[in-house]
Formats: sequence, structure tokens, C-alpha cells
Amino acid sequence: MTDSELLLDPHWAWLFSPLVTARPLRPQLDRGLTRIGEYLDCQVELLRDAHRRGDASAAELIRACLPVDQPLTREAAREAIARDHRYADWVEALAHADDSVDGGFEAACDAIQWGDVDALEALLDGRPELVQARSPFPHRAMLLHHVAANGIEVERQLQTPCNAVEIMRLLLERGAEPDAVCDAYSGRDTTLGLLVSSAHPAAAGVQAALAEELCRGGARVDGLDDDGAPLWTAISFGYTGAAEALARCGARADNVVFAAALGRLADVCGYFDADGRLASARAASAERLGLYGPPLEPGRLVDYALIYAALHGRRDVVPFLLDKQPDLTFTEPLFHNTAAGAAKWAGDDAIVALLAAAQR
Repeated sequence: MTDSELLLDPHWAWLFSPLVTARPLRPQLDRGLTRIGEYLDCQVELLRDAHRRGDASAAELIRACLPVDQPLTREAAREAIARDHRYADWVEALAHADDSVDGGFEAACDAIQWGDVDALEALLDGRPELVQARSPFPHRAMLLHHVAANGIEVERQLQTPCNAVEIMRLLLERGAEPDAVCDAYSGRDTTLGLLVSSAHPAAAGVQAALAEELCRGGARVDGLDDDGAPLWTAISFGYTGAAEALARCGARADNVVFAAALGRLADVCGYFDADGRLASARAASAERLGLYGPPLEPGRLVDYALIYAALHGRRDVVPFLLDKQPDLTFTEPLFHNTAAGAAKWAGDDAIVALLAAAQR
């Protein structure tokens, strides 16, 4: 994000596009096993046909997986499908051509995406082991991970159903491991981490409720390493409701950035001594910016706190932090936002005005 807009790589733009309600571009499988090579070949042709028809789902997949304006030749379609499944390219995909796709698992993923509780329940009744199964594709996501609609195939992320909490509850009741990891991004991606950075549950209005359901089901609210990674993720991606849900579930707000982003002015004040200096002691959660982020310089904590207070609309915290002489030109590393850029992106005119006055 710049001072006036969110700057997105073209491969990320689809995350913020309107919901797509057409059924996704996948072959119809029986409930047995199919070779991955056959599955991908069929999907390539489905994509090409859908593209010729101007299908919105095809457009989303192509936009996410190919360079902008690249013609959709058969070779390009193969590359798009390979990348969609998280292979590096078609050559890598072909190396797994003899692996198997489980039609029952894929049907369960469909039921999750489209909110078909009855179908999912029937599948789990017939094959209870599906709740512990994993996708054969490189992200290795389990059914519970699919509820987060993040880090999996584009066509699996087209929308989140309004009854996603019911879907998650069913999976947890049937034995889904709340903190199981997959390889979506880091190799240690939990459902909670994927969820609180996911646009689709947020757009559906269920992100916070899903986070609370997952924590009730046993997910570690402070992350696998007890370092506040889920809260960092929700805060840095701008999902205020998700951050507040994690706090309600007991996430520790044990550094000045967390306290500022959550709007806890009294706690923010408590991090400064009588001379107005930030206390030198730091919790583990203040060592780096979340699971993937860089180490945090102790001298930049006030700058980070101001940026995220601005992003989350904390109008009482921002003036307090402005008195601490922050660097208003400093940008956070995820979206390259200054405090002013964060406030503009969030649409908070009052904070935009405060920051503009401070820059004069």
C-alpha cells in the first residue's frame, strides 16, 4: 500500500476481487482414485473451454497464475493449472502424474467450499478417515485448512459460504486436528494463521466467528511457537474483527504494537516510562513481525505501533503515539505502508487528518 492506495502484484489482485459464485473448474470424479496426470490434463481443457466462454472463474484462475495479458495457449493453460495446484511448473506437475487424487476427498472439499453440510456429513459418515486425509497437491492441505480458503487452489478460494462456522464445527467434532500444519506458504501453516489473513471469510462476514470456533476447538491462539503469530497476521493484514476475536479468545497483547492495534490506550501508555521512553524489555511477540516477517528493530516499535493503530482506526491511540516523535516516513514491510497510507487505505478520514497535521 502506498499513501493513497493498495499496490498489488497482479498475482495477488484476485484476492480482492468480487465474489465469484460459479462452480469451480474441476473435473467431476467418482469416489475412487484417479491419476493426477489425467486429472490435470482434463482441468487444462476445462480451463481453455471456460476461457473461450468468458467464464469468470477461469478469469480469476488465469489472473492469479499467469502474467498479465498472456494468451491462453495450451502450454499457458498447463502452466496456469500447475501453478494453481502449487507446483513450480508443468514439468514438476508431470513428475507426479502417477500419484492419485481421491474423489471422496475432493468431494468433501467441494462440500466445504459450497456450504453443503449434509453432503460433507454423509462423506464423513462413510469414510471417517477423510478428516485426517491430505490433498495430494503440494500444499498438502487437510479438510480443515480448506475452510480458511487460503493457500490452496484458486478455484477452491472463490468464495466462503455463510455457514462456514457450521462446517468447521462438524470437522472439529469429527476429529480434525485444530493445529495441523500444511505447506501452503511456509510448511508450518495452521488453519488459524491461514484464516486470519484470508480475504474470503472476511468478505463473507464469518472470519471472526471462525477464529473463535477454531480456538474453542483447541487451536493455540498465540501460535505454535507461543509468539503471537496469529495476532500479528490479523493485525498486519488489516483484519480488525479477526484481531479482536483472537484477543477475546485470550491472545496475549504483550507488546506495544499489539496494544496499539487493539486500541488499548491504557496498555499502550504502560509501555512507556515516566520520561516518555519506551520500555526496553520485549516479549517474544515483539522480536519479529509475525510468522514470515523480518526481525523488529527495538527502535522501530513506536513506528510500527502507529502504523497499525492507524490501520485499525484507533483514534485515541494515534494522538498519544504522535507525541512520541515517530518516523512518519517509515513503511512496514508487508504492504509498504506508512501510517498515513494505512489510514487512507482504511478510509479513516479523522486519522488521515491527524497524520497530515503532524507532517506539517
